[in-house]
Amino acid sequence: MTANVKKTSNTGVGKFFREIKTELRKVVWPNRKELINYTIIVIVISLIVALFIGLVDLGFSAGFKFLTK
Repeated sequence: MTANVKKTSNTGVGKFFREIKTELRKVVWPNRKELINYTIIVIVISLIVALFIGLVDLGFSAGFKFLTK
């Protein structure tokens, strides 16, 4: 009795990496000016979110201290 077992080979892995290479050629990469602008936007938004979370935390801390006195 013979079993029909499909053997895995490197063709699947090779095909995977060829497809990655093909897809990366389709990507529209930002130019230097766009990259700098996007980086600045990310930093500014991160700072705004950090400030907001810090202020909310400060408010909750003060409220908790007020309630526990």
